Amino acid sequence: MILGAVLLEQDRIHELSLETKHFTQSRNRIVFGAMKELQKKNVEINPVTLVEELQDQTENAGGVTYLLELAAYCPSVANLGYYEKIVMKYYDLSLIRNSASHFLNDYTPESAQDLYKVLIEMHSEQSHEEETKESIIMELYESLYEERSGMPGVNTGFPALNGLTGGWKEGELIILAARPSMGKTALAIQLAWESTKEEGVSLLFSLEMSSKQIMQRMLSNLSDINMMKWHNPYKYLSKEEMPRMQEALNAVYKANLQLSDNGLITLMEIRQRILNLKREYPTQPFLVVIDYLQLINVKERFDRHDLMIGHITKQLKSMAKEFGIPIILLSQLSRGVESRDDKRPRLSDLRDSGNIEQDADIVLFLYRDEYYNSASEAGDVVEVKVAKNRNGPVGTVKLRFKKECGRFNGNGK
Repeated sequence: MILGAVLLEQDRIHELSLETKHFTQSRNRIVFGAMKELQKKNVEINPVTLVEELQDQTENAGGVTYLLELAAYCPSVANLGYYEKIVMKYYDLSLIRNSASHFLNDYTPESAQDLYKVLIEMHSEQSHEEETKESIIMELYESLYEERSGMPGVNTGFPALNGLTGGWKEGELIILAARPSMGKTALAIQLAWESTKEEGVSLLFSLEMSSKQIMQRMLSNLSDINMMKWHNPYKYLSKEEMPRMQEALNAVYKANLQLSDNGLITLMEIRQRILNLKREYPTQPFLVVIDYLQLINVKERFDRHDLMIGHITKQLKSMAKEFGIPIILLSQLSRGVESRDDKRPRLSDLRDSGNIEQDADIVLFLYRDEYYNSASEAGDVVEVKVAKNRNGPVGTVKLRFKKECGRFNGNGK
């Protein structure tokens, strides 16, 4: 019916998103491939031009008789979109059937991964519905007469940073990068906590630390108690500190904060965790934090490391858009920073910066002068530089960092 519709009205081929692989019968794949070639050449599509294009493939395409009969198979061109959905449905089902059959015949983690990948990809295609121009215009029109309170995105917890970013917004990939010992994990933990306020949801992937270590850091942050006391809290916590720690424990227990410390986690597993949690909390403010980029496990093989990094950032940006959530991705900086007099990070210091910078909506750098110069007048001030902001201004925000409890506050001036 689809092939017949194109023969009846050749311009209809421009409406199709189908590819040759979507057709089950080999002769239909050959015919559709020839139609697409004629489309590229801007040549009229009819039985005569098809035979000319097919040449010695004509018999494999069913012969001249089949080509002449195709138009009769389509009772109405008006239903072309419906016919296309039928073909796509059975194509997806065939992929699942083939992958499931392979899994049952070859009961291995690799075959299970292939089946899981097919199911995830099919869900992504089905869940993605593009907004029409009309619906977008209507939404923008209504916004002209609707007063909105608060920020457009998830609260960062720091007014100055909110002023530059507007909070973490839906669909954004935010890169938080720094050299070691600048406090990026501590800041990431605090940002994840801020998101849980006002009934928000945070999902924190720690690929380097255990969930227990992350939790201890968060509790020290909230209680303003030295992290070293977790070595033996019963012995080291004072009578004044014990109630504060219990209060922090109670607050974290009630908060909607999810932790994952799988050091070998893959992009597909990250996506599944987000999907499950997003289904459970579809309307709440939502933030995902991943610590950190270079530790994400990739199954695919790449010729170069920068291609692998680019694959990861593109996939995470795609997830942010698909689920309508902000994702904060921590990243290491190259050692080139250390060789300069001015050790403040630049975009070129990002490892494989071309790929990371291209996919990121926001790039944040941390710099702590005290780390490089013990006599620095900056003291405990940490510079948070918004080096890239796709939808807003760039600039630097100064925070104070209480390193012993991993806590930032916004009066760094």
